Amino acid sequence: MDDGFDHQRAKDTAGIRDDFIPASNWTSPELLKLEKARMWPKVWQVACRLEEIPKVGNFVNYRIFDDSILVTRTAEDRIQAFYNACQHRGRKLREEERGQAGQWYCRFHGWRYDLGGSIAYVHDRDDWDNCPLKDEELGLKEVKVATWAGWVWINQDPNSVSLEEYLGEVKTLIDPFEFETARMAWYETIIAPVNWKVVCEAFNEAYHASATHT
Repeated sequence: MDDGFDHQRAKDTAGIRDDFIPASNWTSPELLKLEKARMWPKVWQVACRLEEIPKVGNFVNYRIFDDSILVTRTAEDRIQAFYNACQHRGRKLREEERGQAGQWYCRFHGWRYDLGGSIAYVHDRDDWDNCPLKDEELGLKEVKVATWAGWVWINQDPNSVSLEEYLGEVKTLIDPFEFETARMAWYETIIAPVNWKVVCEAFNEAYHASATHT
């Protein structure tokens, strides 16, 4: 089976641990391609904190590989997420990492969408007579969104399980810490020229903290 995973290496080292991952697969470009296609678009991801979008129109531009997703508060009690792409030619609607919006506007052809993603204006709409435009088909493509513990989560798979089911026992273990009462003091974005798993490995262990962060 050619799926980018070193099955023979895993078999040879299976006696070490059941969840052992050979180094060749840990940093494999081929495996990364599979993860981008089959894993990341199907898992729940933390896009931002609720306090980052406290007011209607506040948004965060969440990026995951080649995708850009606008996570915004569209009402006092509602948060939505949309692919950051005009439905006409796919041009990005917003370039900045975060900001305030009253609508979504494409600067290429002038199409406008209301804050909730519905089409609001098509420039020279009369010129499209031979290709009728149906408003219900022109809205921004929405991404699933949910909240928990003060975080806003997104999932690109419309058929995914709920966030609650995805988290499973994690909610029971984490809820007592009341992370929803925490507030973000500062943020920093770092583009690391490495496989994403290398970064996660560092954050998943504290042994390095006293040497690296003091």
